[in-house]
Amino acid sequence: MTDFKNMPVSKKYKMLYHLAYAEDKESLPFKINADILVSNLTEECAREMMVSYLPMLPLLENTVHLEDADYILFGHCYARIRDMSGIVIKELKYIDKHRKPGAEIIVVGKAANVENLLNGSIENITFWGDRFTEKLGKKFDMDIKEEYLVYDDRFDVLNIWPVDGCNKQCSFCRRTYMDIKFESIPYDQIKAELDHIKKTHPEHLKHISLRAENLTEYGLDLTGHQDLAKLINLIDSYDEVETISFPIGMCISEITPEILDALCKSKKIDVVYLNIEAGSDRLLKLINKGHDKKKCLEVFHRLREAHPNIYIISNIMIGLPTEELIDIYELVDFVCDLDIDYLWINYFGVTEKMPLAKLPQLSPQLSEYHLKLFINMLRKREDNPLLRFGYPRILDKSKRKTYRELQKLAEEQKYYDNGVSLGTNSTFTPESKKLRKIPELRF
Repeated sequence: MTDFKNMPVSKKYKMLYHLAYAEDKESLPFKINADILVSNLTEECAREMMVSYLPMLPLLENTVHLEDADYILFGHCYARIRDMSGIVIKELKYIDKHRKPGAEIIVVGKAANVENLLNGSIENITFWGDRFTEKLGKKFDMDIKEEYLVYDDRFDVLNIWPVDGCNKQCSFCRRTYMDIKFESIPYDQIKAELDHIKKTHPEHLKHISLRAENLTEYGLDLTGHQDLAKLINLIDSYDEVETISFPIGMCISEITPEILDALCKSKKIDVVYLNIEAGSDRLLKLINKGHDKKKCLEVFHRLREAHPNIYIISNIMIGLPTEELIDIYELVDFVCDLDIDYLWINYFGVTEKMPLAKLPQLSPQLSEYHLKLFINMLRKREDNPLLRFGYPRILDKSKRKTYRELQKLAEEQKYYDNGVSLGTNSTFTPESKKLRKIPELRF
């Protein structure tokens, strides 16, 4: 019997992507196939991978071919980057056609959103959108369930996912047309697990990564108010913790004075990712971000004042509906004023399900011009913070890098509807700062 409890994450990843078929399938207590699920995981986000799929491994240790399976597990990122409901339905119909009579299809995660689109056209199929590992454990009488604190040996970091889902309705986001349950992990449960790790593996507390798609809403479903400040103070109280990073999930409009105070008072915060998205109040209102430029400046400057060596990451979108040249000029000024250390540039693309699809869209040529204008203007600014650390990224004039990146962007835009990142990678070594690797920065 494989010891999954003590298996490092790096080994679990390798095992998940190299599932072995059982040599003696007749001896298995249940015959499961997960081929298509695993093949789709390359696009899945880190949360689903670590929280749900890796803990599922004991169930998948021995699988069978699709035609022999009594149960077929199916998962898909569905709309992590673009709406792929058509592909999900096509794959499910393929499974339906090739499964043996009586075999059950179990659709897990975001892919469960296609249930209403299928309109009952596939029989003997189950949809589990949330806590599906726990539900699988109960169904097959196995001790498996979601794990919300996961130590990643590849980066020497303890990942904590205190909340899933988001109550905001940013008009460019998949959450405007998808159902993803909002759920916070109880504070006492997180504390109990941290105390256990302190006793068993205190070295795993050295680097903490707090992660979610919207950390700032943590606790709303449990106590009726935002409890992120309380959680930050808890983690900060452990002497074993040296650094706390926030590589995603900080919604600027929802950073309360209490949350900002907690971020500023902690001496262990080293990385914060804050999404600004746009540089004019008009566009920020248009995409329903909830914050304005004044709020951004307050948060960024207070963090920098409290932590001079903090590494601040942000992202923007170019090519938003109704975007004009004045918006690009404002965006350049705004990026410089915010004193950002690393910037992701996303090329906006719309899907028909987004609220923004109702508005006039920029042509691909105009979006490309706006992107090139932004890059060229930013490059010429002496106060450009992105050049301060010797990290020009896509702003390098040599070897026509800007032109090459634009060509690459135009090509990738054919397949991605919700923006393509032009950042380099998730390992930062600025000349004036020493920073460890940040795991899977984007998600």
